[in-house]
Amino acid sequence: MSTDHRGAPAQRLICSEEIAGAYRLGFISLDNPRALNALDLGMFRTMEAKLLEWRRRADVACVVVDSISENAFCAGGDVKALVTGLQNEKGIQTGVEFFTAEYFVDYLVHAYAKPILCWADGITMGGGIGIMNGASSRVVTERTVMAMPESAIGLFPDVGGTYFLNCLPEGVGLFLALTAARFNGEDAMAVGMADHWIPHRKKPEVLGGLAKLNWTNEGPKNKLILRDYLSLFSAPDAALRSELMARVVVLQSLACHANIEKIDSDLRNWSGADEWLGDAVRGYLSASPTSVKAIFKQLTEGKNLSKRAAFLREWDMALNFCMASDFREGVRARLIDKDQQARWNPAKLSELGAGDIERLFSKEHGQADLLGQKFSEHGLD
Repeated sequence: MSTDHRGAPAQRLICSEEIAGAYRLGFISLDNPRALNALDLGMFRTMEAKLLEWRRRADVACVVVDSISENAFCAGGDVKALVTGLQNEKGIQTGVEFFTAEYFVDYLVHAYAKPILCWADGITMGGGIGIMNGASSRVVTERTVMAMPESAIGLFPDVGGTYFLNCLPEGVGLFLALTAARFNGEDAMAVGMADHWIPHRKKPEVLGGLAKLNWTNEGPKNKLILRDYLSLFSAPDAALRSELMARVVVLQSLACHANIEKIDSDLRNWSGADEWLGDAVRGYLSASPTSVKAIFKQLTEGKNLSKRAAFLREWDMALNFCMASDFREGVRARLIDKDQQARWNPAKLSELGAGDIERLFSKEHGQADLLGQKFSEHGLD
């Protein structure tokens, strides 16, 4: 793929442009392979600046977000750097800056008037799904591995998870959130988290052909042009190969209950030979009890929230999790010391009071509503 202008790496991102007839294409390529393209504050700010610039410019018809690495699109936000920052003199301000930047970029992608193509090849988890999910055209491949693994680090499925997990078949989003279970590109197609399944080897051909399309100055029309073009390469039967949906009745029997205590009991008493389900149950059993109970409330009580309201609620939650929860301990155990021996507090679901969970959804963090203000400043109401 030839380009007329190639940007220099900035904050582990490569931003570039390519001529496409009378228009231009914008490219944001993640290039932090050692960290599986985990997104830090600087990367979010670079993405924000470019997306806002290209949104203003009439000559930019389409944006592509992809990865230089063959192993991962994006493994999520850089929570190691976040937790390190929370422990220094800046304290909670580190969380305010990080989650404001992350959620603003995620919501901007959702609200973008121009087409965004996200090529999610390889590991795509947590914050990576946050970037991918709002794109107008979401491409997965045979190498795509997805998950919302936040319960394993004492957090919750954020980046709009309240909204998009509730768009999945009944009970499936909650099951994936509670267990951190992994799923693939075919599964993503089947549950509505991807739009096109294209073999990874086709990437040069697909991206190379974008410059030859008949782009216009109309965002909605360009979204259709991109969709129809990608459909030429997409496997029509990908969703039918989903192993996740082959298990949907079992997942619903485990997750579709009126309270978390019943779900907890069913998961703890599950016994079967299904290896994938076994891994999912083990993921649940090792998760933070605080996260588990918060996730149940987050998703069940957030079903009717708009995308904007979901992000604002998650921003409050994220800051409260930063102040006092299992989040720091989870990151220590899973990602810093890597002893995999998280000391959850409390250690049991039964030891959690209603107030412990209500606090996580409150304004107890004491911070001004910077995310809402930023949405308004940029016309994202």
